[in-house]
Amino acid sequence: MNGSEDLPTNDSDQNQDTPMRKLLVISPDDLSDDVATALQEKHWSIRHVRETDALERLVQEEHILVGLIVFPVARDTRHETHLCRQISRSTGLKWVAIVNEGQIQQPDFRNFVAECLYDFHVRPVDAERLAIVLGHAYGMARVEHDLRDATAKGVPNHFGLIGESPVMRHHYRLLQRAAESDVSVLITGPTGTGKELAARAIHDYSPRSSGPFVAINCAAIPPTLLQSELFGHEKGSFTSANARKSGYIHSAAGGTLFLDEIGDMPLESQATLLRFLEDKIVTPIGSTRGTAVDVRIIASTNVDLERAIAERAFRADLYYRLAFLTVQTPPLHERGADIELLARQFLEEVMRDLGLRRLQFGQDALAALRAHHWPGNVRELRSVIFQAALNCEGLSIRPEDLKIMSMDQGLVAPGHEPNHMELPDRLNGTASHHGASTLKSIRAQSEKRNLEYALARNGSNITRTAQDLGVSRMTLYRLMAKHGVARTSPD
Repeated sequence: MNGSEDLPTNDSDQNQDTPMRKLLVISPDDLSDDVATALQEKHWSIRHVRETDALERLVQEEHILVGLIVFPVARDTRHETHLCRQISRSTGLKWVAIVNEGQIQQPDFRNFVAECLYDFHVRPVDAERLAIVLGHAYGMARVEHDLRDATAKGVPNHFGLIGESPVMRHHYRLLQRAAESDVSVLITGPTGTGKELAARAIHDYSPRSSGPFVAINCAAIPPTLLQSELFGHEKGSFTSANARKSGYIHSAAGGTLFLDEIGDMPLESQATLLRFLEDKIVTPIGSTRGTAVDVRIIASTNVDLERAIAERAFRADLYYRLAFLTVQTPPLHERGADIELLARQFLEEVMRDLGLRRLQFGQDALAALRAHHWPGNVRELRSVIFQAALNCEGLSIRPEDLKIMSMDQGLVAPGHEPNHMELPDRLNGTASHHGASTLKSIRAQSEKRNLEYALARNGSNITRTAQDLGVSRMTLYRLMAKHGVARTSPD
């Protein structure tokens, strides 16, 4: 890099109450005086570089969120490839480009725009309109920066869990109540909602946190072995008992025993567990001498235990012993904006764990994530993000990389599936000479399709659709009016 320079600002023209936003400009030449002045009047402090070799260092040192690339009239494809590689490393930056009408008609350049840029501006430069585009880019970069920052720091007093939605705030209050007590806890909720994470959080923030946390999946152990695994056995107590063995309850002494999928425990084992909960005495199979064990029991299930009791598949007295406190883990579709928080966290994990290049979510991909119902909950989301990161061939994850379309069947006619990027149609020469058509049109089309898709999936129920998309009813009505979308049936 040959160095960077700050363009002077006219302090007398600045509103002292409005902070300056830093704009990194990559251009072989200086910005024209009128464009530079117009941007400075809009509170942009310009950092100008001619090369990209030290781009990442400059971005980190200056805490820059928006970049502007000024392409020369004559194309240099090798330079564009190098530039795309360099800017992909500038985590969190939103890039806008100034281009020529002819460039934007070329397929390879359109691919560059779709993969590397937040938006573009076609010459001749309209300083006012350029300032608006940069402002939108800065706003989105600021939101994403804050989300990453919150994820990296963890949510204070939220047990190391991620989420700020109302249902999660209620969940945290229940976890706090459970952590402060020492009674048995029953955690309920659909598969994939993080019941074991909730159990670990209760243990980690309880007075027993220095003791062991032992987890056992009741559904994964054959019924004939479950009692032996829980309570242990003496040598020779059954055919394969070649040595004395302590059970999981002994292993968890002084700490917490987590019984996952308690609803699948056989009735015989339920009776034995009930006796332990009543007297805290463990008697191994084949022994006549019991031992007192100090352990807390946390159980979880995705089974409707009250129904199981009615069907005589689960003991009512055991249920009452386990459910001194009940904690319900909310399904992902009720968590609104938490979906994006979790998706970004999982993307950071997969990039770190697999050593992948820096990736980001396209806006239409985020819309697809918000629109999906997530029957597999957080577990499904994590799997989808990991697969998307591996499937992604560019620098931005697209809806087709997410592989979630086949999960929502029967709602959209073939050939009209939501979230397909229509960049070639948008850049097929229909843009005006002044570049009035931007990536905004793609996002508007995607937003409308996702809106129609969510309404169809929820039977045009406004309340459920708003919850599904993580917006208020009023916002949903505004979006419907904006895109001319009507519901086909009343709430």
